[in-house]
Amino acid sequence: MWGFMGGGRGGLPDKFEEQYHCYSAAMADKAHLEQGDKILLPPSAFDILARLQVDYPMLFQLQSPDKGTLTHSGVLEFTAEEGSCVVPFWMMQNLLIEEGAVLSVTNVSLPKANFVKFQAQHVDFLEISNPRAVLEHALRNFSCITKGDVICVPYNSKNYHFEIKEVKPQDAACIIETDCNVDFDAPVGYKEPTSSAPSSGSASAASSGLANLKKQSAYAPPEHRSSNCPSPTPSSLSAGTNRGEGDVEGGASAGGTRIVDGKIIRADEDSQQASSSVVQPPPDLLASKTGATGVQRNAAICVQSPGIDYWALSAGGGARLDGKAPTPLKDKSGAEVDLRKIRAEAAARRAVEQAKATAALPTTGKTIKGEEVKVENNAAVTAAGRPAQRRNKSRVGGKFSKLKNSGGTAFHGGSNQF
Repeated sequence: MWGFMGGGRGGLPDKFEEQYHCYSAAMADKAHLEQGDKILLPPSAFDILARLQVDYPMLFQLQSPDKGTLTHSGVLEFTAEEGSCVVPFWMMQNLLIEEGAVLSVTNVSLPKANFVKFQAQHVDFLEISNPRAVLEHALRNFSCITKGDVICVPYNSKNYHFEIKEVKPQDAACIIETDCNVDFDAPVGYKEPTSSAPSSGSASAASSGLANLKKQSAYAPPEHRSSNCPSPTPSSLSAGTNRGEGDVEGGASAGGTRIVDGKIIRADEDSQQASSSVVQPPPDLLASKTGATGVQRNAAICVQSPGIDYWALSAGGGARLDGKAPTPLKDKSGAEVDLRKIRAEAAARRAVEQAKATAALPTTGKTIKGEEVKVENNAAVTAAGRPAQRRNKSRVGGKFSKLKNSGGTAFHGGSNQF
């Protein structure tokens, strides 16, 4: 009979409102709850909610009867012990309650949020490169927000706390599948950078002090110059063509390591450059200014042609790529040089250097076991002077193949004859 008197609802209440003992996520071994605002309710709560006409997603108002504080949350599971509920610890801090406190849970319906303003509780949040993206990613685990709450956002092994300063259209709103504008207030403890402008008296005193300073040159004095850090000197090309002969002689007589025409010239290279034939571009070919037609003053041009030794030893005696007969090499006087003689002299020099290197080798050594072994000079010389054996692996019938003399075939069967 009570079912008919209840208007067909079976005597069930119009809304869900229960009281549970509240416990933190750590006591229930549910640490993942700290990353959002979801709570755990007992299975009996699901039985009641399933018979009611509630809006989804299910949102609840959490209120402490003793402290008079309240907040809002969603539900993750209905797996809590009967008579208790599991709540994130940061929510318990907002509600000012302890473990086992009585908490009133009421089902509510909240509108969609369209504006939220946050305030970081420490200036460390400014060190994040993209704070807006970090906060938006963290809010994916939240169902609703309440004005005045302080939420916890874990990021990069550190917890950042934010106070919700403003929520629209009302103090509590749902943030699931909504287009919400987010704004940030200045963090707690943040100070605006102020630029202190100097007074007129101090500015004039500073200007007068700078005016009395001794003028300094960009080049170090000669007594403080060293080869490790050479001081730049005016180059012959960049200094112009109107210098006197005295300047040219002074520049030529300057010793030590220096920079000329963008190159580092050392003391031991002066004699080599004096004896070598250096090709300088004619003055009429130099550009009048940078970018003008002509050879640029800092251009990388060939300043010295290679000698006979280069062509005889490194360039194959002047061999041509097109296969034609090479042009005979001649010296400065125009006489043809003997390539075999130059190559023999180079081979003799290499042999002398090899002998010196062999003589410098140690005559004793130690094995892996630590035993000292004496190496005879003849054995060392023989090992060092032994020509390297060339081992070529090629296809069958190639230049270095052992089967080349047999006709260039791998087998001698009748299948090779047609």
